[in-house]
Amino acid sequence: MSPIKSQQAMRYCLITSTIALVTIAFELIPISRHSAYWNRCLDNTVLWINQSSRLTGLKKLEKESLAVAVCNGAVHEPKLRNND
Repeated sequence: MSPIKSQQAMRYCLITSTIALVTIAFELIPISRHSAYWNRCLDNTVLWINQSSRLTGLKKLEKESLAVAVCNGAVHEPKLRNND
């Protein structure tokens, strides 16, 4: 292979990989925004549960389970399982 053709092939590979990486980065933006929103929802819901006087008797995992259900859009009152 001549030096000119090898440089062209190298340039083609560089351009292709750059375009691929930029495309992947743009595709991750909505996913990261959704994850950040969900994490804020979880943190705020756990904080609300901790401040609620009726829910103070729950264990940490039970509170997190309830918060996950709320942030996932639960429209029913989930039944908490107690492993005791």
